[in-house]
Amino acid sequence: MKTPFFTGPFAHMCELFVRQKRATGLLYDAQAKRLRQFDNFCKNYEIQNYEITETLVSAYCIRLPNESDNSRRDRVYIMKTFAEFLVAQGCPSYVLEPPKRVESHTPYIFTKAEIHSLFERIDALEPNNYTTIHLMLPLLFRILYGCGLRIFEAVSLLKQDVDIDTGIIHVNRGKNDRERLVPISDSLLDKCQSFIANVHADTPNETPLFFNKNMNAFSQHAIRRQFQNCLWDIGIPYQGKDVGPRIHDLRHTFICHNIQRWAEAGISICSKLPILSKYVGHASTNATQWYLRLTADVYPHIREICERELGGIYDNIPGFIWEGSDDE
Repeated sequence: MKTPFFTGPFAHMCELFVRQKRATGLLYDAQAKRLRQFDNFCKNYEIQNYEITETLVSAYCIRLPNESDNSRRDRVYIMKTFAEFLVAQGCPSYVLEPPKRVESHTPYIFTKAEIHSLFERIDALEPNNYTTIHLMLPLLFRILYGCGLRIFEAVSLLKQDVDIDTGIIHVNRGKNDRERLVPISDSLLDKCQSFIANVHADTPNETPLFFNKNMNAFSQHAIRRQFQNCLWDIGIPYQGKDVGPRIHDLRHTFICHNIQRWAEAGISICSKLPILSKYVGHASTNATQWYLRLTADVYPHIREICERELGGIYDNIPGFIWEGSDDE
């Protein structure tokens, strides 16, 4: 007999909640494990009518030993969304808004000359006896910068996720299991077509787009190591995890370079921001708005354009400390 996944006082409602999430196409595995953590925690409390009380919330929000701020936030966020579900089902519950995710890392925004040097170095990688990594990295890094993908989204791509006829990359499971379609430029499409013809001519559609010698997807760690090595080679030293530059900064750079290009071309930033938000997989335009301040800080001549067009919106954006949910 199969052991139930949820065994606490909220088990029935937890199962309904997860079933509802998955019915929308979400994988919802990691979130289900966090929800089970909450359900197990509640075994020590008297629960009536599936109600999450303020007392229960306060107890669950206490930091665990060696728990980071972001892990604590993620744990509390699942409880909050579950409480909202219970309220919708007619079970009064206390809904707590979790604190925003905070990272002290200031993104490194590459100049266009640095991006050019990086691609030149990656294109010059030598083949080895074990993998075709010298063919994979040039395309992988161009997808990261040219499409603003997160690193885990890129290494999770399968051969079938890149439509070389329509020029669209299908991100099946982005952050929080969000799915999106990413149109790519003509130049990137040419490289995708060439790459698939040379590397994937005889591979099944389910093969990872970027694979190692065992035909498994490349690990994020291996890609980060290659990235750091290439940075050193072009004179941009990697200064550690909390300083960077990080591979995720290619995504930050993609967003800032687009905002810069629109501002300099006189294109309305307000009209483009919702499109950019959807393209990079942000949950809302609020996360994308942080890049307005960052772009203006990196390119001072953009500041006046942003202030003139966005007025009060721009004035209310504080100095850049990343407070979104756009981590790797």
